[in-house]
Amino acid sequence: MITAEAVYSRAGLFAGYRISGHGEMDTEELGYDIVCAAVSAITLTAALGLRDALGIDGSYESESGLLTVDISGHEDARTEAVIASMFRGLEEVQKQYPDRILIKKHGR
Repeated sequence: MITAEAVYSRAGLFAGYRISGHGEMDTEELGYDIVCAAVSAITLTAALGLRDALGIDGSYESESGLLTVDISGHEDARTEAVIASMFRGLEEVQKQYPDRILIKKHGR
């Protein structure tokens, strides 16, 4: 299962996120894990948007089965829009594959 967890600042804004696990949805027909592919595309695009398009300093770490983004101290309306949009996309994937992705957005 993939877990997508939001990290918040004291002000209640998104300060980052952590994505871990695998969707375990490999199929012979597709030859790859469609849930992992969707989650990776959504979350990596958000990380690139924060880092490259917005120029946000932070920690961006990616390895197999784990993506961690920490923009603590750099939260604003722009970063909020990017990360909120990312979570909205993940919620759509979760609707189609509810047993493959868990979203944690507690603490707001």
